[in-house]
Amino acid sequence: MAANYIEIMNFRGPQGFMAAIAEAAARESIKPSEFARRAVLERIARNGVTPPALQPPKTQEG
Repeated sequence: MAANYIEIMNFRGPQGFMAAIAEAAARESIKPSEFARRAVLERIARNGVTPPALQPPKTQEG
């Protein structure tokens, strides 16, 4: 079951940006959105800002 992400972010990139993200994500066997999310969170942390904690997915029981 996927995590419940509620905030949405949209931005533009150069020609081929989405294809590059898709290829990189495929190499890690994850979805492009997850690849982009992880990349942004890593960059936030590298800049000394504490990224939000990722909550584990809710289970059917929880």
